[in-house]
Amino acid sequence: MIKAPDEHYRRYSQRPFPPYRFVLGENPHPTEDSQGHSYRHCAEDPGIIKPDKWYENETYQYGVDLYNYAFWWESHEAFESLWKKVPKHGLTGNFLQGLIKISAAFLKWHLKNQRGCETLYTGGIGHLQKVLDNSTEYMGLNLMIHIARVSVHFREVIAQPNRWPDPLMDYPFIVLENVPANIEGILG
Repeated sequence: MIKAPDEHYRRYSQRPFPPYRFVLGENPHPTEDSQGHSYRHCAEDPGIIKPDKWYENETYQYGVDLYNYAFWWESHEAFESLWKKVPKHGLTGNFLQGLIKISAAFLKWHLKNQRGCETLYTGGIGHLQKVLDNSTEYMGLNLMIHIARVSVHFREVIAQPNRWPDPLMDYPFIVLENVPANIEGILG
């Protein structure tokens, strides 16, 4: 069972978390199983995210919260719902694809799937690096710092196959910066 890295970590959205973290083979599939936490729920339209106004998009903020609290499958789904509405090869598409793949890499780490973990981690970092090549900060995230933290975090599991340290130890949280003052109280 996966637990949150820090149950008191800052939240960016006010949307409640699902009752469980989906992990294949451990609990019901959220949307395909009648016992799933999101079964037959109509997906909300996440809107089109504007990179310079990321703080106005609750789905993005919720995706960050889900990732920070180790709801990796659910964060993947939240980011993917936004990704589906943007040009795939633009900065926003690469940024969201990077977050999607890093979330999925954590899930593969938890499942001890070396190939999946490595492939998704490498792909995710590659997408984030494309954005970093154009901008140090994107949608509130300092990419230089985040990529470095995620890379250090995955180094041991990638370098030493079949060695599976706890993925939550020294967890690389997504820390959103430069939140506008009039929004800070709402998010914090």
